[in-house]
Amino acid sequence: MLFNPYGEEGRILLQQIPGTRILQEQLGLHNASFEDPKQTGRLWTVTTAYSPLPGRTLGGVRLRVVDNKDFVSFVNQRDFELLIELAKPGDWCAWTNEYYPGLNDEVEGWFGLVMDNEDLEDDLYERELYIRAQQPGQPLQPMEISRRLHLSHGSDYEQLDALLWDADPETGLGPDPRMETLARRWSQVERNRITWSRL
Repeated sequence: MLFNPYGEEGRILLQQIPGTRILQEQLGLHNASFEDPKQTGRLWTVTTAYSPLPGRTLGGVRLRVVDNKDFVSFVNQRDFELLIELAKPGDWCAWTNEYYPGLNDEVEGWFGLVMDNEDLEDDLYERELYIRAQQPGQPLQPMEISRRLHLSHGSDYEQLDALLWDADPETGLGPDPRMETLARRWSQVERNRITWSRL
């Protein structure tokens, strides 16, 4: 187990960078890697640790990961603990109060590598933050970015997103770097399914 995200240690370690869901403390996981449990030759590397999301079926830290072909996905803390062999299937997970599931055993509750709408939003916002770091204090100009996304097993996509404007939707003043208005700045142009290949 990495740590109990709902205990005293969790309260200390789960402080977020203001305005984001990115953890201030990256838990020593940056560049930790593991092989995809379903696709041989697909190696995933941790880039960013994110806070748990209230209301999720399975809580704990979320980890943004990138594979060797620049696809992005997320993995939850419990399944990550299995993937890096900090726990074994059938061990007791003290912070979920349940047994760890078998790898890829969805009947037992395995989630693995998956992205939902909040993960997609976090990934887009992180990319926007990197772009803003190159142009500090300046409103961003309209642009398009392409993202390779692994939404779940067998579901790999290339998505094109467009930044329409960089201004507060109420006042029209920019730049507007707030996460809560992200969906009003960006629009999905297209999403095409593609096949991941190790070659």
